[in-house]
Amino acid sequence: MLRVYNGVKWIKIIFCSALCATIALCVYHNWVHARGIDMPENSVLKVHRNSKRLREDMTFNNDLPDHVAQNSVSGKQFESDIKSLEEARNKIKELELRIKQLEGVSVRRFPDVKFLNYRTRKRILITGGAGFVGSHLVDQLMMEGHEVIVVDNFFTGRKRNVEHWIGHENFELIHHDIVNPLFIEVDEIYHLASPASPQHYMFNPVKTIKTNTVGTINMLGLAKRVGARVLIASTSEVYGDPEVHPQPETYWGHVNPIGPRACYDEGKRVSESLSYAYAKQEKVQVRVARIFNTYGPRMHMNDGRVVSNFILQALRNEDITIYGHGDQTRSFQYVSDLVEGLVSLMASNYSQPVNLGNPVEYGIKDFAKKIRDLVGGRSKLAFSDAVEDDPQRRRPDISVALKQLKWQPKVTLQQGLKKTIDYFHKELLRSSHSNRNMFQPEISLGNTFYNEKQLNVQADG
Repeated sequence: MLRVYNGVKWIKIIFCSALCATIALCVYHNWVHARGIDMPENSVLKVHRNSKRLREDMTFNNDLPDHVAQNSVSGKQFESDIKSLEEARNKIKELELRIKQLEGVSVRRFPDVKFLNYRTRKRILITGGAGFVGSHLVDQLMMEGHEVIVVDNFFTGRKRNVEHWIGHENFELIHHDIVNPLFIEVDEIYHLASPASPQHYMFNPVKTIKTNTVGTINMLGLAKRVGARVLIASTSEVYGDPEVHPQPETYWGHVNPIGPRACYDEGKRVSESLSYAYAKQEKVQVRVARIFNTYGPRMHMNDGRVVSNFILQALRNEDITIYGHGDQTRSFQYVSDLVEGLVSLMASNYSQPVNLGNPVEYGIKDFAKKIRDLVGGRSKLAFSDAVEDDPQRRRPDISVALKQLKWQPKVTLQQGLKKTIDYFHKELLRSSHSNRNMFQPEISLGNTFYNEKQLNVQADG
């Protein structure tokens, strides 16, 4: 019985082993078969996922012998892969080119300015800083290494005058009308905001008065709050049509308070009065500059004043219009000389008004002939009716500036007019916004840092 039992036991073991081996062989065979078919499909689908054309090719290949279908799929897959790689390379080249173009547009190159540490660097506010004089003052202070904040409502100022500084870490531009309060932290304030040409300030006389009164109150109030020193840009127009010649700072003036120019003349006189009221009552440090006729690049081309009118008419070969008999006199200072005077006055301890102008006097008729000769045109002189309340004589006494600031003009009329005429000529030829301002700083001769840089550049050249 024991032998029979052991035999049955071994038969069961052998049968189970054979059954397991058979199942294993079937599973292995199915796995190998499935692997052999699915591998090509998966590799193709990875490259051509969701491709309708691939599905049609695979349907067609199912009717062919296995080796023919597989060769066909492999060949088409290879061609498609090559095509995809070429398309990818072309896309990459296009993207690289586009990145280079964007980098070329976005990268700004600024002038090399002086570095000042936190003890010597100042935060300086310039109202009207996008205007003619203001933009040149911005250049001077930026080159010296200070932080400059420009506030302008762009009535006569232009962003183009300061565009070469936009994006610099030391520069900020704020679109704001100073008739409204401004809350900011600064160390110094140059208050230049006001239209300065008769054509502009007579366009809206009420606004002109408000700018020179309410705007000045806002700036003096700001200076009081933050403890800043403020320089008020006054004008030779406070002397009116003078009865004293040349005009010293002690002369009180001869002004028509209800004439067409009164909005500007009297507005500036009130501005001075406000300044010294704040100085006396609130202990605000004030400086007052009485600015005489100034010219140079970035002048508003249609401001209606003598220099711009004469240059434009001469460049266009039009008659040069002289209002009145032409014997009235003016004195003209170049803008870089004025900027040097403003910076010197701000840094000084002298708090009374100071004349800043060129004491060399020219008759209007002779001045028109000089511009015509420099331009080289064929313009004729044309005389028209005199302008109401137009001053007949204008020449500053700069003895105070010479004594207190060691300042006097350095640029001759010939040198200054050549630069100004060249600027106006380029402006007339300008035809698109792509003609950007090439930064040519009209820096004063007193800026030692800039002058040293220029000398180094010339030596290297």
